[in-house]
Amino acid sequence: MTLTDIKHSWRDEESYHKEIHESFIEKVNADPFLKEYRDWIEQNVFGFGERSFLWLWKLIVDEMPSEFSFIELGVFRGQILAFIKALASATGRKVARFGVTPLDTSGDMWESDYAKDISTLHHHFFIPEDYQLYIGSSSNTDIINKAKNTAPYNICYIDGDHSYHGCLSDLQNYAPLVKQGGYLVIDDACTDMSQPWGFFQGIEDVTRATLEYLSGREEWEFYGNVVHLRVYKRV
Repeated sequence: MTLTDIKHSWRDEESYHKEIHESFIEKVNADPFLKEYRDWIEQNVFGFGERSFLWLWKLIVDEMPSEFSFIELGVFRGQILAFIKALASATGRKVARFGVTPLDTSGDMWESDYAKDISTLHHHFFIPEDYQLYIGSSSNTDIINKAKNTAPYNICYIDGDHSYHGCLSDLQNYAPLVKQGGYLVIDDACTDMSQPWGFFQGIEDVTRATLEYLSGREEWEFYGNVVHLRVYKRV
């Protein structure tokens, strides 16, 4: 299955959402590295989201050229930042990685040395620490300008401020930095969908901001979702 297959097969039906989530979990668990990686993340609370997301990220990286760039808003302890590098290396690709993150308790996060956490994760899995962090709020003008200076990006992952205005600001400032043919991935943005009972579909404010920003923008094509992770391609 490819991202294009997901796009063509996508249906907003409980059976579809359940099938893709469960089948992606099976694929992750069948891959020794992916299973080890996610097991470690869960056991050490180094990230959230669903196990199935790792397979979706694999499909996204499989679409990348031999050299690509990635920016993440809201790095937390580095689960996705490190994983993108591991996926790129496993397929002979080179990736330039950037992160926008406060490295503190902003957003009701617990107290931790987040810079050390990100380094620890890379070190544990022998992943090179060749990333660049823009430390501060994603709405800060200086941070936005720094991100613009290293744009455009093949992938932009938005998982930062989960308020309506915060998410809308992130979309307005960072989505335009995605190059044509690149992907915009938004976490916690699927509360509008018909998913099975018990699935965490995200946060209403994030979904509302996402739908409002992308409504009528012909340059963005919806490609699908896995639980609360939503994917668009810039066409």
